[in-house]
Amino acid sequence: MNLTGFIDSSEKMIGAIREIGIVPFFRSQVSGWSIEDLTHPDAWFYTSDVLGPWDWKINAVHEGIIYGRYLSRRAAFATPEFYRHLMNWRRSLPQYQFALERELEARTIDQRLQKYLSPVLLSAIREKESLESSEIREILNKEVPLQIRRKVGGHVEKYLIPKVTKQAVDFLLGYLDMGTWTVIGDITRVYRGPNCEYKGWQRNTVTTPDALFRVIDSPSDNPFWVKFIEPEPSETEQSESIDCSPEESRQAIIDHLTRLYPGQRRQFEKLI
Repeated sequence: MNLTGFIDSSEKMIGAIREIGIVPFFRSQVSGWSIEDLTHPDAWFYTSDVLGPWDWKINAVHEGIIYGRYLSRRAAFATPEFYRHLMNWRRSLPQYQFALERELEARTIDQRLQKYLSPVLLSAIREKESLESSEIREILNKEVPLQIRRKVGGHVEKYLIPKVTKQAVDFLLGYLDMGTWTVIGDITRVYRGPNCEYKGWQRNTVTTPDALFRVIDSPSDNPFWVKFIEPEPSETEQSESIDCSPEESRQAIIDHLTRLYPGQRRQFEKLI
């Protein structure tokens, strides 16, 4: 598949995402398989005339594209169809079960961080349905006692004591995104200065894909993205609605991408 230099507008970027199904924002091990690869060089960086993909991702989210750090902990886009398959696969993996408060043995520092803090964070996001980064830090500092944070130990301790830092939150959200427990909910433009200029500053919220895929009963209360996603019969986790096994979901993604990028199956097997 060769669309190098094809993207020069938000419409073309969204069209490319829908055609590919799941695609990283930045360059990856697979040549040509990224928004960066596909974007015309004149459109990649923000200028006064062209906003570029950093701004167009807002349009993508508003058009029902699922955005988060779920490919090697780096930003990626996916259509609802392919993200559902990714959920079905990733949520079956043991390494992402720490988020569910299960009695798993944490053998590494990273696993201890995930075990002690990620269930609290995921629970808060599920309860509120969306949170900003500043709210997340406040919740973790309040809900996770200092003595529990000390149990993580090692090189991570400086990011947890005396307060949970942005670095710790970024790591936890990267873990939850990889497990398909969280994604970006919405992104808004921030206008600053005396002339209220927009120069690429943005704020985003974190939500769960389950909340994105759920249709609220009252149509008047539906969020903007509902019209892009078909209704589901219940509020059960989206992974349960996939009519195939987790491994079949994984193969469906890999097979599709390999058809678009022949000879890259081994790389896709590592990334998915």
